[in-house]
Amino acid sequence: MIRTDHPRSPQQSQPAQVRGPASSALNYVPGVGDLMNLLVQPRHAKLGLAARERNWELAAYALKELDQAFSTVAKVQPKFRNLTVSEMIESMTGESMRSLDDAIRARDPKKFAAAYGELTDGCNSCHTALNHAFVVIKTPEASNFPNQEFKAP
Repeated sequence: MIRTDHPRSPQQSQPAQVRGPASSALNYVPGVGDLMNLLVQPRHAKLGLAARERNWELAAYALKELDQAFSTVAKVQPKFRNLTVSEMIESMTGESMRSLDDAIRARDPKKFAAAYGELTDGCNSCHTALNHAFVVIKTPEASNFPNQEFKAP
């Protein structure tokens, strides 16, 4: 319960001034693992789920979101273990991301499956190169997003 029977100093009566996002005010910068779990992995899963249902519009959107997630990771954490994150992402996933775009535009499930497998392999190759081979990404078997429909409307 807040006491109202004592006077506040002028400093206490002023609302706190927060500049920028809350993370800036807290001096919190998410690590690469945090960003991968929060941004990249869910988009990878949604991309696979959308394509499995042949929802090509959603797959195109999920691919764009995945690309933006990778860009965010590279902006927030430009270096990881003295390696340039944007270069790592491009070398491990760049070609497969372009192949996924082509497959989605063609609405070709076979090409998509091959490119998605290459993307997933690229993610796992990156993990291995960074001594995190125990982090294994795979094609989703089921949705972890019960509040989203992946079937095309």
